[in-house]
Amino acid sequence: MSLVKTGNPLTSKVLQPGSTYTTDGYGLITSRTSYALDKAVLIFNAVKGGDVHPDYTDLFVHSLSFTSGPLNVNIVEANYVGVNTLETTGGRTRPNVTASNGLTSEHITTHPNFFGPVSGYATAIAGDGVTFTASTIDPRYKVGGVNGAHFNGTATNAGNFVGFLDSSTGQKQYFYGKNQYLAPTTSFSGHIYTTNSGDCANLRDRVGKTSTTNQFAGIKLLPDHLGTVFTVSTKAGTLPTIMLSQVNFEDYCVTPGGTPKIFKVNYEIRFNREGYPPEVYASA
Repeated sequence: MSLVKTGNPLTSKVLQPGSTYTTDGYGLITSRTSYALDKAVLIFNAVKGGDVHPDYTDLFVHSLSFTSGPLNVNIVEANYVGVNTLETTGGRTRPNVTASNGLTSEHITTHPNFFGPVSGYATAIAGDGVTFTASTIDPRYKVGGVNGAHFNGTATNAGNFVGFLDSSTGQKQYFYGKNQYLAPTTSFSGHIYTTNSGDCANLRDRVGKTSTTNQFAGIKLLPDHLGTVFTVSTKAGTLPTIMLSQVNFEDYCVTPGGTPKIFKVNYEIRFNREGYPPEVYASA
């Protein structure tokens, strides 16, 4: 018995009811939408990567799946992705960020209060870096003045630090034999989605560079509630405290010609409360 067809011949895709839409709360929207199509029509020409959603121009086809249905009708399910222009600006989602805070071991000579005291500390760790006296422990060395810190010769720099060699009295016992301290370390891991292909190259070029705001290359990578100004005042002046340390990219909604419509940018930002000196780290 031959198949009798009536109504729409389905020679082009027909939108089916039941589309779903979701948002991640940061400006990314996704949709799963179905189309009916006659089996004789080449499905790969009917729906293609990068195609615009029939109802929402912010959405583009990212991936497809096909189901062979009854009565020579195929069902095409398209997954759409997009940046909601009603919630965001500049074609970018808001930064979705997590923070990691911890401690890491650093050599004691790198401590900002090694030659101090600096703000927040009553006394220096190893003296003022200028006044040295003869050691009563070992005549080869000089004493920095506090906590039993010994130095080679009379040089006024931490490179000649020998160690804490005096355990005779008081708090010197707490420093004796030690040359490490626990320094706080903070890093931010985040991602954004963007419709701007230039954002990828701009952020790539900022890796290893610093910023005094929550933006790199004019792109907001940290939410305002974490701060909008990232600087610290030091003896060397005002220094930036964040650096873009890593950037990775993913393409979404790629057209048959190979052009993506959406880009996901994964990144890491390091925070240094002591600041990044411009002589070492360039500004972004």
